[in-house]
Amino acid sequence: MKKGNAGGKQLRVLSLLPGASDIVRALDAVKLLVGRTHECDWPELQSLPACTSNKLGDMPPAEVDQAMGACSSAMPTLGWAGATPALLEMGLSPYRTDLDLLARLKPDVILTQMQARNAGQRERGLGPELSPDHYLAALEALLGYRPAVVQLDALELQGVWKDMRAVAEGLRLGSKGADTIKGLQARLAAASAAARGRQHPRVVVVQWSDPLFAAGGWVPQLVEMAGARDMLGKVEEAVTFTPQQLADAKPDVVAFALCGFSLADSQQLAQQAMQQLVATGGGAVAAALEHARIIVTDGLHVFSRPGPWLVQSLEVLVEALHGEAQGYGHEGRLWAPLEGRGRGAATAAV
Repeated sequence: MKKGNAGGKQLRVLSLLPGASDIVRALDAVKLLVGRTHECDWPELQSLPACTSNKLGDMPPAEVDQAMGACSSAMPTLGWAGATPALLEMGLSPYRTDLDLLARLKPDVILTQMQARNAGQRERGLGPELSPDHYLAALEALLGYRPAVVQLDALELQGVWKDMRAVAEGLRLGSKGADTIKGLQARLAAASAAARGRQHPRVVVVQWSDPLFAAGGWVPQLVEMAGARDMLGKVEEAVTFTPQQLADAKPDVVAFALCGFSLADSQQLAQQAMQQLVATGGGAVAAALEHARIIVTDGLHVFSRPGPWLVQSLEVLVEALHGEAQGYGHEGRLWAPLEGRGRGAATAAV
């Protein structure tokens, strides 16, 4: 079997995740990149070819959720078909991958998140488990060799550090990974310390507005580090919730952290979600939302890109929840109060 780069040549690295590009940048290894995703937005990366596009186009959140479910349901069929181009195009990353461009770029290392069956499909016994071997075989058929593939699949903070170490190892950067992680952890600790000894507001973080999902993964850990209590989120997984569960949570703060949407778009979607919550939830929900302070975050960066951006994500929480403690200058750029609601915060329980 033919391998990729073997010897002293500079590695050719393709990033198929914005968070992976963030990690490469933090490792001071941008010079190794030969391609990026369409959502990689650092200025120094814009001259690189974008190897991905949105699978779905512009849709309302409810339609996006349904379409993503359909894409996920199709993955077992692609797995049965074997090493096909369609498997790579739709499953090599969360986006649609341009295979012609991928082949021309001839990467030695691919940083990505290969798609597999979701939990519901596993429970129902739908299709084979899609393993890295399925994708490696398809890549070999396309490229004529098997590149190294670094799979980034963190579900909580420790997983983020593990992924960063894997990227540094895949890029042959020696101790730079450990040093970079240590620096990021120190910045997280400093932001967390700014919230210490203050009130502990009850917080609900909304990751998706239709259907309603509470943010999971590393977000509840960041909420705790910010001195708050996440009332609906669970570490590792996003979970659905009802308007009544929101009312029962009695939040002091509701944060709309809508994954994949800009701050401006998130403002509009949050306004729509608030109206829908009140319309379907009745008086109890209306009272809970009237009590709570409502904030909106930039879902393109805050919480949604595991890696260096988690530092700014924690700083956003500290600034929004404890503005008297520490200001980081993120308001208006990475987060804002919901338009029309003013700046007054509910009184948090200690």
